[in-house]
Amino acid sequence: MKGMKKVIGIVLGLVFVFSLTACNGQEDASAEKDSSAKEDSSTGSSSDTPLVAFSNKGLDYYFWTVCQKSAEQACTDRGWSFEASDAKLDSAKQFDQFVNFINKKPAAIIADSIDSEGLIAAADQAVAAGIPVAIVDTPLTGGDIAVTVAFDNYDAGTLAAEAIIKALEDKYGEAKGTVVNCYGAMSSEAWRLRKEGMDAVFAEYPNVNYIAVPAEGEIATTQDAVLNQFASGIQIDALHTPSDNPGQGLVAALKMENKWVTRDDKDHVIIVTIDGEPIANKFIEEGYYDYSIAQDGYSYGQIAVEMLEKYSMKGEDVPLGPYENKDYYWEKCEIIESDSGPYVKVPAYEINPDNCTDPRHWGIVAEEKLGIEYDMSAVEN
Repeated sequence: MKGMKKVIGIVLGLVFVFSLTACNGQEDASAEKDSSAKEDSSTGSSSDTPLVAFSNKGLDYYFWTVCQKSAEQACTDRGWSFEASDAKLDSAKQFDQFVNFINKKPAAIIADSIDSEGLIAAADQAVAAGIPVAIVDTPLTGGDIAVTVAFDNYDAGTLAAEAIIKALEDKYGEAKGTVVNCYGAMSSEAWRLRKEGMDAVFAEYPNVNYIAVPAEGEIATTQDAVLNQFASGIQIDALHTPSDNPGQGLVAALKMENKWVTRDDKDHVIIVTIDGEPIANKFIEEGYYDYSIAQDGYSYGQIAVEMLEKYSMKGEDVPLGPYENKDYYWEKCEIIESDSGPYVKVPAYEINPDNCTDPRHWGIVAEEKLGIEYDMSAVEN
């Protein structure tokens, strides 16, 4: 089946090449001439330095920035060239940027795709041109991808729900109380799966009043959603948001309600988030948050480059089976087969008061090793 994909890919590549020739007519000849020298110097066509390109969905979220910077670090550590593009959450723009990278003939292309289908055709064109493609964070639903590095968002939702249950049992001796889930936009597959995982767990606990309210993954909308729940007169025992960035809205709302207190206070509201960004490590250590479910964004770029170097750039398939690296807190995972090829399934795991200062957590690595400062301006007042 994979061989058939490659045959189809070659045909697509020929069609792509001929279409480029047709499109770049006489009117573009001078522009091509002007840019050709620049492209040759950046791609290493006149040297042995490989170029790796990174097609990013956007840089508005800390997590996406870390994914890109992690890949860049892995490339520069190897003496490779690196280029990146920012699609600003525009699928059409990301497609065009990806195709432009193909024209530069890089050694490989890495992408954090905006959606699970939008880059399949572009990835097929790259493969047909002999360029291996790695996907991080948002897996594609098809294509002949050299390697995907991501985690299971449904699992993350279930782990977050189980952490809330554990905190409720610690507080009341049983799973009871009111839990408010300020869920993200359902147009995001990741946030949708996280909500579904959480919904499934709480469906098994009839004594928990589980309230799911839309918050679109935005700080201000999350803040308003929490304040509206307080205004309704209910006692909120636990709050959840599916990413740490909108979680800042939880913090702002609790401060406005004078309920921003630590775990040792009787009025403490349980907080569990997903992603494990630096804000989560900080607030868990200080006693304000209870748990966060980590998605190791630093490992994504590192592992993608590692697999490209060891296998894909040599024309070899990434082997399935166990993967181990003690540089990461989770240490072990599995490389499995997916609809688009080998998939390094990085495990979701719990950050808690006992382990929150471990230097291998990606949020700590991002600040201390990559030097990417976390913006906490939304909650520093």
